[in-house]
Amino acid sequence: MVSWTLLVLGALALAAVLVLLALYVRRGILQRDGGFDMCVRGDSHDGWSGGWAFGIGRYRDDTLEWFRTFSFTTWPKRTFRRSELGVDSRRQPDTEESYELPAGHVVLVCRSGGATVEVSMTEAAATAFVTWLEAAPPGGQFVG
Repeated sequence: MVSWTLLVLGALALAAVLVLLALYVRRGILQRDGGFDMCVRGDSHDGWSGGWAFGIGRYRDDTLEWFRTFSFTTWPKRTFRRSELGVDSRRQPDTEESYELPAGHVVLVCRSGGATVEVSMTEAAATAFVTWLEAAPPGGQFVG
């Protein structure tokens, strides 16, 4: 009886280690391809609950792909087209958000296809993000 219990507990521990390892490898692959830490909070009209979701952002051509941190999928959860994305304002996290977001993150209030979405990233990543938006081909609708 004890040996079965130990075997089951060992199998569960091994499964937990494999899950964590898979998430770590996936994160490494996304970050190696130019990914950066990025949290997203969407408008409730956009089908999101309104809370911050942790993830990894990655630029691909004229889109910004966003992958959830704790997911095994290889496709982005959200894709933002540069031509439909604009920054309305930039701010420091409020008191409540400072507990929810990673240290050193700033919040950018953006418009994406008519909906409001907030993104959070480091100051350096925010500067790169705004630069990427400003570098859009003529006809883009960046508002800074």
